[in-house]
Amino acid sequence: MMEDTLTVRYYARPNGRMREIEMSNIYQEDIDFFTENDIMVSLEELTTGDVVAYACPRSDLSEESEVMVFAGKRNCQDTMKALRKECEKEFL
Repeated sequence: MMEDTLTVRYYARPNGRMREIEMSNIYQEDIDFFTENDIMVSLEELTTGDVVAYACPRSDLSEESEVMVFAGKRNCQDTMKALRKECEKEFL
């Protein structure tokens, strides 16, 4: 089985330059959730080195509609799972 990816916006240090990347190592059910619900996922590496994952509906890309989770010590799969749970609470 070929591993699917999720297109995410990645904001790189030091100036926050955005580029879209294909992110793998995500549970398939989480990829499906973000895709089927038309939710944009973004990642940003802070100056502290921590990574923040953001999500919002593509129909409202304003900061007010975003939910976010800090990756902390979580791996990619667990971070995206936590982001999905926040999206379910906020958007569904």
